[in-house]
Amino acid sequence: MAALPVIIFVAFYAIVDPFHIVHPRTTDSQGRDSVTVGNNAGFTAVETYLLHNDQYHYDSFILGSSMSQNFKASYWKPYLDSAASILHFDASSETLTGIINKMRFLNDHESAIKNALIVIEASMLKRRQPNEDDILFVQHPATTGAINWLHVNTLFLNAFRDIGQVKLAILSHFSKNDAPPQDIMSNIAPDRIGHLNEMYYKEVDSIIATSPDKYYTPERLARIRRVSLPTVSQPAIDEEIETQLKTIKEILDKNHTNYIIIVPPRNSNPQLTWHDLWVMKAIFGEDKVHDFSSHPQLVNNDRAYYDYAAHLISAKCKMLLDSAYYEQQHYAIKNPYFKMK
Repeated sequence: MAALPVIIFVAFYAIVDPFHIVHPRTTDSQGRDSVTVGNNAGFTAVETYLLHNDQYHYDSFILGSSMSQNFKASYWKPYLDSAASILHFDASSETLTGIINKMRFLNDHESAIKNALIVIEASMLKRRQPNEDDILFVQHPATTGAINWLHVNTLFLNAFRDIGQVKLAILSHFSKNDAPPQDIMSNIAPDRIGHLNEMYYKEVDSIIATSPDKYYTPERLARIRRVSLPTVSQPAIDEEIETQLKTIKEILDKNHTNYIIIVPPRNSNPQLTWHDLWVMKAIFGEDKVHDFSSHPQLVNNDRAYYDYAAHLISAKCKMLLDSAYYEQQHYAIKNPYFKMK
């Protein structure tokens, strides 16, 4: 009988499945994203691929952290052939290691990476390895041999012991829209295009486009400004990070991938240093890497971001994507300081 409470607790966890781990799912019955606090974006990406790849035969991937989510498939599609099948293949606080593991996972599942849009914010170069002890960042076991399902379920089960998580799980399980209130985006749960693994905020984007003052209230702007300190930090690319970047390049070359790399601005994080930009261009090619981390119209523009985490609004992501392809396709600015081998 002593084990009965434990059995009840584990059974409740398995039934409610607040983190979508026991019974992975990507959308609810209304087609909306079934996000709960603690939802792991990397898991959602992998499970979306496993669920839909037989139907959509993905060959074009948007890789990166949550910063990549607002680079919409519809923005990228005009630059690809008409048959391209796109998937957001991101993870929260993604690392270069995570990107490498996901690319290898795709090849292991016989998915050629025909096209790739890789979003690498400057701060990603400082993140050495994924945090495998955090429910938000632990990698899907299918993408890495370093993690097994026992570790994952133990991690999430322990997180579920928190009373706050239990309350959110109950609300999520029994609420009509299957999503508890979110702190970001004015408590508006995201819409989602399931097979693209693409989240978007239709209501928020509409407010920003038509009545921006209703979204960018003084309180929200104050939170954004509190961390709005763009600076140039020390170079982040050392031997370890350079090796990881070269590994990504090798995988891209192996797949004969048509790719582009964008470094977006983040008003709460350091800009890319000249050293790091030089190394990235030397590895991938001057026309492949497009650095917008110090974009004068964005780094000091509080209204270019959705939130204090410096997620660039989708309209600005489209602007950067169009700018990058324009530079790549119409002219190449040759900087004498970049000597490509």
